[in-house]
This record gives sequence, structure tokens and C-alpha cells, in this order.
Amino acid sequence: MDDTKWKVFFLLSRRLLGEGDSDPSLSTSWCAYTTFSSLGHGVYYFNSGFPEIEHCLDSCIADGSTWRQSIRYDDLAHIVIPAAFYWEKVGDVFSCGYKEQDIVALASELTRHNIEHRITDQVLEIKLY
Repeated sequence: MDDTKWKVFFLLSRRLLGEGDSDPSLSTSWCAYTTFSSLGHGVYYFNSGFPEIEHCLDSCIADGSTWRQSIRYDDLAHIVIPAAFYWEKVGDVFSCGYKEQDIVALASELTRHNIEHRITDQVLEIKLY
């Protein structure tokens, strides 16, 4: 997976799955990801919607995006996109539910662009380790 393919992956994900936010109740897309750097520090996974198109740069996700920090594409180790994700909103009234993502359509576009991935009924993933 090179930088060009990562950028295409993010642009397709944003176009097909929708706007991202760090709060799942406000987001129409959702994913979990980890970096090679993180694998040496406790294997922490970050969760968020997909970054804005203007933050998908040639070699990284820009600082200040939905992801809140710059992530170099060559540091991405694993990204998981669920077919459905849970959200909840706590306020005067509690509300919750699930939002679905069309990972089948995304898989089709990734295949068309020769971007290797794995898909099951539950998730689409790119795993580089």
C-alpha cells in the first residue's frame, strides 16, 4: 500500500460512506485504525469518522482533521470499517442506535482501484502486518 493508494482509499471512503466526526452520533461514517508506531506502545486503536477530503493530503491525513492529528499513510498498520456502528447521545433524553455503512460498495470500488482489502459480513479491513 503506497501513499497514492491510501489517498484514493480515503477519498473513496469519504465519498461512499459519508461525513466523519469524532462523535459517532454526529458521524455518518466510522472506522478504527492503528499505526505501526502504536503497535509498540500498547496496540492502541483510534476511532473516528473519515477525515474531510481537504485533509487527505498526498502523504498523510492532515493535522486538525476529524482524526485530530496528522497520521502518515506509511505509518497506518490496520484500518477496520464496520458494516454498522453503534452511537449514543446523552442529554435531557438518552438516544442510541446503529448506523449502517455500505462496505460492499466500498469493496467494489477498492477492487476497481486495485487496493487490497478483506471483507466479511461485519467489516472491511486493510491490514498491513
